[in-house]
Amino acid sequence: MEVSEASFSRFVFTTTGGIMTEIAIDSSIRGKFGKESMKRLIAIIAAAAVFSFFQFACPVPESLSREAMSAVGILLCCIILWVTEALPFIVTVVLIYVLLPMTGVLPFATTTLENGAVVQSVFNQSSLMVPIYCLFIFAVTAAVMATPIPFRVANAVLKWSKGDSRKIVVGLMMVTGIFSMFIADLAASAIFVGISLSIVEANNGVKKLSGFGKALTLGIPAAALIGGIGTPLGNSSNMLVINMLETAIGFRVTFLGWCIANIPLALAVTFLSSLWIVRVFKLEDIKQDAYLVVESKLEGIQGITVKEIKLIVWYVIAFGLMIASTWLPQINSIMVALIFCVLAFLPGLNLLTKKEFYESIPWEVIMMVVGIQVLATGLVGTGVATWFVNTLLVGVEAWPALLIVLVMCLVTLVLHLFIPIGPPVISVAIPLLVAVVSAVNMAAGSMVVNPGIVACIGGGLGVVSTFFPLDSIILIGYDKGWISMAEYVRKSWAPTVILLVASVIWLPIISGVAFPA
Repeated sequence: MEVSEASFSRFVFTTTGGIMTEIAIDSSIRGKFGKESMKRLIAIIAAAAVFSFFQFACPVPESLSREAMSAVGILLCCIILWVTEALPFIVTVVLIYVLLPMTGVLPFATTTLENGAVVQSVFNQSSLMVPIYCLFIFAVTAAVMATPIPFRVANAVLKWSKGDSRKIVVGLMMVTGIFSMFIADLAASAIFVGISLSIVEANNGVKKLSGFGKALTLGIPAAALIGGIGTPLGNSSNMLVINMLETAIGFRVTFLGWCIANIPLALAVTFLSSLWIVRVFKLEDIKQDAYLVVESKLEGIQGITVKEIKLIVWYVIAFGLMIASTWLPQINSIMVALIFCVLAFLPGLNLLTKKEFYESIPWEVIMMVVGIQVLATGLVGTGVATWFVNTLLVGVEAWPALLIVLVMCLVTLVLHLFIPIGPPVISVAIPLLVAVVSAVNMAAGSMVVNPGIVACIGGGLGVVSTFFPLDSIILIGYDKGWISMAEYVRKSWAPTVILLVASVIWLPIISGVAFPA
């Protein structure tokens, strides 16, 4: 944080014989520091109190163990620390690796139980699959951001719109959603919010008054969130839920299967959300001069560049191989991600520099994903999720399949209202949804609810929530100051509700095709 000299009061030194006796420091700086520290301290104390309650005082329900209560306590403790950011995300992940073995939820070392079952060490419970995919996603993102491709697409939208501000909003939301399927959704939001607001400002838009500015700062981040569910590469949480589902019950969601189920869902929800947004905001007309902002970014670039061609060919081949892994087990999608990360830096290709790559990697997100995999394993192993379903969802086995899917979507949605960060929501939701589907299918003796739906709900409603501007992707637009909190809350609910309704209708229909048993 940069603080100007004017913000400091004068340091006053009163010395006797060369000994400093007083230092006066600006009270506003001290007060701010104390306030922030106090908030963090309160959050840490609250997290410790919650953990201690479940570890030592919480009554243990019949059929569960104290270790199960410990697992719940660790989960809630970590959620508090993540949401409040009282500790760095990575430090909270380290805490998971300390607390799970200390409380007996998972062992320090691989252990063989009396019944012959082998329990892996806490350090062997997390798969590298998700972090490797994350590195590939961020490599693609950095490579795209280093080219004029986003400006080319935005310029095409402006020309297509012919000055119709409603078409501009719909068009920019759709291209943001599509970009978000193939690069990190956070980056897609940042790129197109920046481009969109440059158009609004060139159009002499006024903050809190411009309907065009309001629509774009709400719509673009929402489109990035929704578009991110389209492919496994759109959001790191997608690979997390796929891996968690396979670890829990051995059900494999293929790369192609995910795309078949979620690309149409993401496109439809983004389009319907854009229609809602242009309806609830009064959009001003666009001046011709506003177009020049985007066109100026393409000055001096004659046609598509060699780097853009290399990037497109590189990505199409990588994406094609990942789809081919659906039928050809010899093609491992993790190896594809690793190999193409390496290829991006080879002389002659040069899609990325080391600096561009390093700056694109949010290590805290990757480490959080690693920690959540371990935490989820502990929760499933203690039987907490099964107990929850058997206790609070009594008779779920007899419910119609559509009602079961609706309840699973609502549970995930409600969890996300209270936990604003996607991966922690998934750490709670996926074990619960897996327990529901397992109970229903076991009671029926057949597949009543396709387990692939669990992954889609986790990657969808477990990540997408537009009710409040709390998610980092949503904040990219909201923090620009073009829309008030009151107006945002009144008008932002629709994309999430549209996704909920569309998921309940679409996923049971498509799951048999996308995820054949």
